Amino acid sequence: MTWRHRAALTAGLVLLAAGFLADLTGVTDQRLSLQMAVEMMLVGVVIPLAAYGAGPLLGRGATFHPALGIVALNLVVFLGQLPLIVDSAARNSGLRELVLSGVVLGAFLFWSPIVGAGPLSAIAKVGTLMVASVPPTIPGLTMALSHHLFYQAYRSIEDQQVAGLILFGTAKFALVGGAFVVLWRLLTPGIEPDDGDDRDQPADEMPPISPAWLRHLDGELPSEAGRPREPALPALPKR
Repeated sequence: MTWRHRAALTAGLVLLAAGFLADLTGVTDQRLSLQMAVEMMLVGVVIPLAAYGAGPLLGRGATFHPALGIVALNLVVFLGQLPLIVDSAARNSGLRELVLSGVVLGAFLFWSPIVGAGPLSAIAKVGTLMVASVPPTIPGLTMALSHHLFYQAYRSIEDQQVAGLILFGTAKFALVGGAFVVLWRLLTPGIEPDDGDDRDQPADEMPPISPAWLRHLDGELPSEAGRPREPALPALPKR
């Protein structure tokens, strides 16, 4: 396990504990938007960090099929917004923790094949992220644009609309942003060190940051490779 995996796993576990602690202490009880913010923080930030850090521990053969992750993530997102579940969870802390645990599990199944060390190609990762970003926009826009109060436990239409915007924004910015990150890594030239390689690399062996065509400008042309460079103008005689 590299230092990057250890740092990501530590940060993910600390933030995961903070999210459950905020829910257990009742900080999010009065506002639906705060509960949604905690859930989407887990989906968009915390679980990707934890899944990336746990990748070497799971191994390459322990990744899940991306279709399973898409179904699991959207299932818990849709079920978690049903009025019956939201109102019941507001009265029962145990059910609330069960819902939050389901969100964590669904997000982990989704992010593991994307940020892990599995055989999923970059194009497949982009496709998975783009497909998964579509379904959550439906409940997000419904809550954000509706003037009908869906939940009896939260009697604020403005709070419901803000919660919908948080859900919609996470689906677009976290998942679509993840797709752009994968594309950036795919199009960036140079070989990056393997995530499973824990060896320390010297500074001169680190992958270059600049594009390949820019680095070639500093080199000599093929026809000039065997001869020294000469000044373009002759030197002026000294007086």
